[in-house]
Amino acid sequence: MNKKMAEKKKIIVIGGGFGGVFAAKSLEKMGRGMVDVELINNNNYFVFQPLLPEVASSSLSSSDAVVPLRQLLTRVQVRQARVMGIDFERKIVIVMQGARMTPVELPYDELVIALGTGVDLDRIPGMSDHALTMKDLTDAHLLRTHAIGCLETADVTSDTLVKDQLLSFVVVGAGFSGVETAAELNDLIGRALRYYHNIKPEEIRMYLIEFAPRILPTFPVELADYATKNLRANGVDVLTGVGTKSAASTGVELSNGRIINSSTVVATIGNGPHPLVEALGLDLHWGRIKTNRFMQVPGQEHVWALGDAALIPLNDDPKEDSADYATQTAQFAVREGYQLAANIVAKLKGQPLKPFAYKSKGSLASLGMSKAVADVYGVKMSGIFAWLLWRGFYLSFLPGIFPKIRVGLNWMINAVMPPNIVQLRMRPPATRYIHFWKGDKVFEPGMLIDGFYTVIEGRFRLTIDNPDTNEHFEKEFGPGEHFGERILLKSHLRTGLVAALEDGLLLFTAQQDFRRFARAFPPLREYFKGYIDKTFGGPDKAFAPGNVEDPSEDEYKPKN
Repeated sequence: MNKKMAEKKKIIVIGGGFGGVFAAKSLEKMGRGMVDVELINNNNYFVFQPLLPEVASSSLSSSDAVVPLRQLLTRVQVRQARVMGIDFERKIVIVMQGARMTPVELPYDELVIALGTGVDLDRIPGMSDHALTMKDLTDAHLLRTHAIGCLETADVTSDTLVKDQLLSFVVVGAGFSGVETAAELNDLIGRALRYYHNIKPEEIRMYLIEFAPRILPTFPVELADYATKNLRANGVDVLTGVGTKSAASTGVELSNGRIINSSTVVATIGNGPHPLVEALGLDLHWGRIKTNRFMQVPGQEHVWALGDAALIPLNDDPKEDSADYATQTAQFAVREGYQLAANIVAKLKGQPLKPFAYKSKGSLASLGMSKAVADVYGVKMSGIFAWLLWRGFYLSFLPGIFPKIRVGLNWMINAVMPPNIVQLRMRPPATRYIHFWKGDKVFEPGMLIDGFYTVIEGRFRLTIDNPDTNEHFEKEFGPGEHFGERILLKSHLRTGLVAALEDGLLLFTAQQDFRRFARAFPPLREYFKGYIDKTFGGPDKAFAPGNVEDPSEDEYKPKN
């Protein structure tokens, strides 16, 4: 038995998406007794990404879109860890794992890279700092929580400008994910409005923005036109032939100069190489690892790649045409997983490998409100029948019988139940970048003090007026300067107005985190005391930020 185990080849699969999961499952089945398969993933679950828009809309719960990897791959070793690097010469995968994140070296005989893609929004200024994405379960949960929060605030605010911004929702990108996200988000808001008595349906603005001349560019024109008409009929403002120029804390600027004020921007664009894939030094094209038709990585005898991370040719002489390569879809990734496993087993047996070949069975996209479009085996469908086909198709793709049953039952139940509008808040990061356009207000008198601001780009003006003494104070701030020091002091409401004199970028540090750092680091605290004296003329000035440090703080304080 020990000798048999020793003769087994170690195969490591990196990535727990469609490609990685189906490759690992097929490898274990086809190579049983020959191979020892281990799958490494950051999370211990598989995410069924096509269902994320329905999680965001409360049509499904978070648990419906995930399956624990250990339940899905009962005969495969699953390791929850972060891959930090790969030494191709030594055939070693380096991972960080455990609470202490200690490095561990894992040897392999064959390596499968199935890391998928990353998100790169940096080419659009402000987008990476202000847009929500739809790549993972956390993204879907965050979008739902954020949208419900917008409704909660809009229902009670008396500021019409703020209300308009809160009730404007922008989805950038009108491919599969963008169309389905806009449709599902529109459904959630429409079903939830009956609980928000101060919001009228006509106050909701839902925008779907696409740079291409039409939405769903991979669909036939007639289906894309049907989808556009259906979305518009349900209140979605579809804007095509226009791109997104920039994003800020108050909305998006389009390439035609139009500015849409919005508190919610969802980006379904910007797919880029996974950070690890980019760092491996492999030959990339279009941000994907180049492979041969057998899914082997050229120059690396024992390395394979599949799924969204791989550029797999579909013929022997591929051109600079995406049609010559496997598409980045679930149905392709599943077939790639099967074929890659068969090729690895064939290699170990000394048998010939089989090139990957697959023709898409079609495309489906949900439009919400029990409508969809479908192009299956060349047959074009739209409406409720296409929607039922969409649900049946993706239900069949769910790995495992129990997830299929659970999702199917929940679909039936949620069709007649009201939406879940519980808002489970997530603590925002301690620091974050915030973009402002010229004229935007950072804060104004009477607002709660929430944090400290450092200027990265642009210029900002602070104005403080004391109506009791007629005192007036102004100061401009440029890169490297800061404002908001009052968070170290007792007062809890802003007394000044800060506005952007030009487009700018601020680094925001949350109040509690900044106060803890300043109090634990005496030189910083002393600096701000001196800064207040120098800038405002001392704490006794009527417009000064305050003069008493707040002792009430639930933080650790060293004993004397």
